[in-house]
Amino acid sequence: MFDAVIVGGGHNGLVCACYLAREGLKVAVFERRDILGGACVSEELWPGYKLSTGAYVISLFKEKFIKELKLEEYGLKIYTKDPTIFVPFSKGKYIFNWVNPKKTKKEFERFSKNDARNYDKWREFWSIFVDFLDFLSLNPPLSLYEIEELFKFFRKINLKIKDIEVNEFLRVFLSDAKTILDEYFESEEVKASLVEDAIIGSMLSPSSPGSAYLLAHHIMGEVNGIKGAWGYVKGGMGGLIDALRKAAENLGVKIFTSSEVKRIIVKENKVKGIELENGKIINSKIVVSNADVKTTFLKLLDDVPKKLRKRIELLKSRGVCFKIVGIIEELPDYVGLGKNLGPQHISSTLILPSLDYLEKAYRDAINNKPSREPFVSINIQSSVDDSVTVKNHHVFSLFVQYTPYRKDWDEMKEDYAKNVIETIQNYAPNFKPLKYFSLSPLDLERRFAFPQGCIFHIDMTHDQLYNLRPLPELSNYSTYISGLYLCSSSTHPGGGVSGIPGYNAAMKILEDIKAKRVNI
Repeated sequence: MFDAVIVGGGHNGLVCACYLAREGLKVAVFERRDILGGACVSEELWPGYKLSTGAYVISLFKEKFIKELKLEEYGLKIYTKDPTIFVPFSKGKYIFNWVNPKKTKKEFERFSKNDARNYDKWREFWSIFVDFLDFLSLNPPLSLYEIEELFKFFRKINLKIKDIEVNEFLRVFLSDAKTILDEYFESEEVKASLVEDAIIGSMLSPSSPGSAYLLAHHIMGEVNGIKGAWGYVKGGMGGLIDALRKAAENLGVKIFTSSEVKRIIVKENKVKGIELENGKIINSKIVVSNADVKTTFLKLLDDVPKKLRKRIELLKSRGVCFKIVGIIEELPDYVGLGKNLGPQHISSTLILPSLDYLEKAYRDAINNKPSREPFVSINIQSSVDDSVTVKNHHVFSLFVQYTPYRKDWDEMKEDYAKNVIETIQNYAPNFKPLKYFSLSPLDLERRFAFPQGCIFHIDMTHDQLYNLRPLPELSNYSTYISGLYLCSSSTHPGGGVSGIPGYNAAMKILEDIKAKRVNI
């Protein structure tokens, strides 16, 4: 008998388990795969090479969790990715974005002096807005109708956040990234270097309403004390999971891999535990599902009310991502900058020459076709971490968009992977993988249980955020079933390797235990 069992050993499930165990609960985690981590994993597809087959960079994972769970003591090390972005263009042109804003401004000056001057204003605007989002993310999801009252509270206690007005917040929440980029910048190259976070993982183009909010969601992170920075985890993304596993086990959490959950047991509207695929029953007074909301309610639960079942079926999960990981012998020679290790190999290199390029790629997906000229983010983790590769070789990760979910991906996957590689060769002709492994949206669904390959579980659109995520009656991590909670990316504040849904769910459970809304 456990006090709480976690369905799924992804990063959110492990964070939730750790915080519950810290308060003395007897906790167990059950993971269907033979490795922990969900999509936050390092997989040795070929001996000696550690590939981040799912998530590939880190920023959103809270420093608070790293400190409170002592993850650095358990081996977590993050390398700051600096420069953050490199974008090659035609005719030998390129642009860098650096952690140091002064260096970035010098890059922008090569394209527009006005843009260099406006970069400080851009950073100031988003820093205030992101502080606000950061506060909201670590609290129960609110309704947008409550925003005015929240701002009044901030003004009363004289927080810096008071400098943002409600209407400005709502404008960003409802607006598109292109409009706001156009407001600050004139150079297409500068705008191309800043737009990635507004579309990543979503069926949104830069001109789609809601893309400005998605940009804010992705820039509210922090690495090694540097706000807005991104990094590579030593040993691949599985390095985070290794540290979380050690922290959890040290707190007494029992972890079971190759233990797929068949169903969540409910009697008289109260959870009683889980049944594994092998028929074993695990008794528990609390069950926390780290599976996506569709798997939880449509596959693991019996007798879900018909109306609720239908609404969950209708939640948007539009996968648009294609992944390729592999090995290269020599570093890409981008626009003639050379094969020797340089800043262009440490950064995320974006095949994204303009906002119009993204719009065109998006239109292909709207017609249910993978982008003929795709957006590609190229990350070479071995540029800073030699523990993931063997001598004289590098490992890479390609994140590709837009590739809509289709049932015929198995037939066209290899041809599309070749198209992606040829797209990169337009900027680095020597990019010729020795080996590579492709994951279509269909593969992402099979491997990581992403509904329709959606990396956020459900889309991060206006109608699926805050108190609407995943649905109003399921938005505060608890459910209509006593003792059943949710902690996956399907819940507030959404996707990415943040650990926030897991932490928030744990806080809700502990609050309910204290208030005796649930007994252990």
